[in-house]
Amino acid sequence: MIEARCGCGALRVQVEGEREAVVACSCDDCRRRSGSAFGMGVYYPRAALSFVGEPGAYTRPTDSGNTFTTFFCPTCGTSLYWHGSRDPSRVGIAVGCFEPAEQFAPDRSVYDVNKQRWVDFGDIPGFERGRDSTRTR
Repeated sequence: MIEARCGCGALRVQVEGEREAVVACSCDDCRRRSGSAFGMGVYYPRAALSFVGEPGAYTRPTDSGNTFTTFFCPTCGTSLYWHGSRDPSRVGIAVGCFEPAEQFAPDRSVYDVNKQRWVDFGDIPGFERGRDSTRTR
């Protein structure tokens, strides 16, 4: 088992199982959520996860007309995990929240249309927008 947690430890996600993907996302919302040039999330099937603590939640519309909900610690504010209404059986967890620090390199990048020029994801698959959009590499 591995665990991701917020800054104060009140909100945690325990993981039993294999990840499905590690994604670097440069959409405006992930940049704002992470406070960085891009957000990094590791995705798991919801059935592989146990949630500890009571999160706050923020739901926003997506470009595709669906919704995306981010769950955060109401005490320390850490954005810990999220899921979209398009596929709520998959949950993304912020890479930087794993304890101990796991090494998760991205499998693909999305929203490369917003990627800052200095960011180089190497030769992993990249997409203009979501994973169903035009490939950038």
